[in-house]
Amino acid sequence: MSAGQFTAINGKIKAADAIVVLRTLIRYEAFLQFTKENDVKILEADRAEVLKNANADEKFPTYPKQLQDVLVNFNIADVTLRKMTPPAIDKIEKLYSDSPASAGVLCLSHILVKTEAEAKSVLADLKAGTKFADVAAKKSIEPGADKSGGSLANGDQPCQALANLQTSFDKDFMIGAVAAKPGVPTGPVKSSFGYHIILSAPFADVKDSVATVVAENPGTTLLAGYMSKADIKVNSTYGVWNGATATIS
Repeated sequence: MSAGQFTAINGKIKAADAIVVLRTLIRYEAFLQFTKENDVKILEADRAEVLKNANADEKFPTYPKQLQDVLVNFNIADVTLRKMTPPAIDKIEKLYSDSPASAGVLCLSHILVKTEAEAKSVLADLKAGTKFADVAAKKSIEPGADKSGGSLANGDQPCQALANLQTSFDKDFMIGAVAAKPGVPTGPVKSSFGYHIILSAPFADVKDSVATVVAENPGTTLLAGYMSKADIKVNSTYGVWNGATATIS
């Protein structure tokens, strides 16, 4: 975020722009708590470099001091997150086993049907012992489910970063997906597409893929996971924070 991104009318910015600003401020406050709880150090050398780069912009000194501080802090947060390294696999496993989303990664399969009654029938099949992929191949209306078994893989990776899913998947689906426990079919979950039964893969089945996704961008991925479970409250004037979607609604 930089100064001049939003246009103010009579001293006010649009509601949608205000939500963007608020989400950015929430992310920064969450970053501070996340770094404290995980003993991540904000280096003075990074702060000095960010300040140096900021002052190289001829407009920066003209900004109000409060805005200067905010912009510097946001940039320091980004630098700190980029420098983070993946935690030990046992720590990732603990996060994932408690709640896959808290590791910043989801490894999902789903079965999509038109009605709630059909979704309940799918659940009954699964409880009777039929394999998830077999039920998906037979009953899911998602194109290609007969070959994918309902997997929402990203290429050859069965797992995806939570932050990516939050920006591309239906919000109601994400609420159900984030709530799903590893290895337990969850639903019915109603979305704009129909009714889903969602399966979050057990860690043992996707260990390597989880580690790969976390390693691609450890700081951002783990912060997204942290925010999905953090107790975040906003003034009701703006709406309600939803950790599953990282949005205010």
